[in-house]
Amino acid sequence: MVYCPYNKEHKMLRKKLQQHILKCRVIYKDTVELMVCPFNSSHLIPEPQFFQHTQSCEDRNIIVHYQTSAPAVLSEDTRHAKIESEENWDDDESVPDYDPQVYCSRANIVREPNGLFPAQRRAFIEQEKRRHFGEDYEEEKKPRKAKARADLRPTPYEHRRPYSRRQ
Repeated sequence: MVYCPYNKEHKMLRKKLQQHILKCRVIYKDTVELMVCPFNSSHLIPEPQFFQHTQSCEDRNIIVHYQTSAPAVLSEDTRHAKIESEENWDDDESVPDYDPQVYCSRANIVREPNGLFPAQRRAFIEQEKRRHFGEDYEEEKKPRKAKARADLRPTPYEHRRPYSRRQ
């Protein structure tokens, strides 16, 4: 458990500290002035104690150790001879650049009309059907559904003819 640098009564798990600091920083921004440790951003220290903290910070040891340690020595096993080659793929201009849209339009791939307006979507779907099934593809027109009996009844606000058996 760790304590909040803004209010020592706030106690939390270490993994929640950064999230909590963001909240407390807003609440205590005018009353408490804290400086951020250069070795660990979760260390917030009052200005009078800042110099002392930078000299004795636990995370300082990591940085000092890295700065003072000798660079890694490469052994003969890890060194490789430079490989020379006559081939340069950048100079080959006969190969066209790869265009995924062109490839998908030619290959047998199902594409979806993402981000298109309804009219564009219908045209795209029609074009895709022709691409997959051939240019002479014609979609069968579906007959319109007959209106249900309930739809043939007049609504309460329509004028009704008087019903009579004699007609």
